[in-house]
Amino acid sequence: MRELDVFPLEAWRLANGWSRTEVSRRIDMLYEADGLMPPGLDSATLCRWELGERRPGEERIDYLCRLYRTRPDRLGYGTDHTGAEVPNLQRAGIVDAYPYTCQESEQDLRDRLAGARHRINLFGLSRNYYVRGEVLPLLEERAGAGVPVHVYVMDPGCCSRRDRYRIEPAEATMEDPERYTREILVPLHRAAGRHEAFRIFTFNFPCSFAIEEIDDACRVMIYGHGKRGTQGPIITFGEGSPSHTYLADQIRWLERLAEDPEFEPWASKGIRVRPLEL
Repeated sequence: MRELDVFPLEAWRLANGWSRTEVSRRIDMLYEADGLMPPGLDSATLCRWELGERRPGEERIDYLCRLYRTRPDRLGYGTDHTGAEVPNLQRAGIVDAYPYTCQESEQDLRDRLAGARHRINLFGLSRNYYVRGEVLPLLEERAGAGVPVHVYVMDPGCCSRRDRYRIEPAEATMEDPERYTREILVPLHRAAGRHEAFRIFTFNFPCSFAIEEIDDACRVMIYGHGKRGTQGPIITFGEGSPSHTYLADQIRWLERLAEDPEFEPWASKGIRVRPLEL
């Protein structure tokens, strides 16, 4: 009989007779014992780790080692490599990528939103996808469960938005500020009004990429010139990498600007992040 192919991480779980739900519960207990907020890992995330489709961050690997009382290399994660021997993608913290917006990338986003436990921060030019199909109900469901949902969109009347649409192709659909406000901002504003944890902000400066910070992962979409935003690549970075820190710091900067309108030197430069008012 052919031996089944099982990755080391899954083999350790099966050897202990645990379900993925039980693994998540036990990891939460380890975090709580350390006085930290439990991550509440969902089964889909654990499944991707076990299948080798994604790599957990270094902190998660450490807790997995503590859970199974073993070394990283026995879980399938080497620790004795020199920097030159570590693959470039691993060093950069890339855990997933798509060449452009497609059904698979959209499903990945929906899965991440549905499993969010701690934070959902969405930053970008128009973010019109969030009011389509299943996404807005997902955002409302998470906000209703107490997960902070913060959406940052470019002010439809600011100079930066007009300048951005000068280099968008003719088929870009949200150039008209009135249409954008009516079709995108109004539904978002109404949804936010139904949930205390759901907030919408506008910003008035250029952006070269969109960021979706969902729990401990950051998805980034590149904005090019002469191309629609949906034609740009989508790359996901895991926690514990310099790339993830760089992107998460962008969100922390937005949060600081929203909290403190006098935050310098940005206030003197006219940089604004404000709650959406309609």
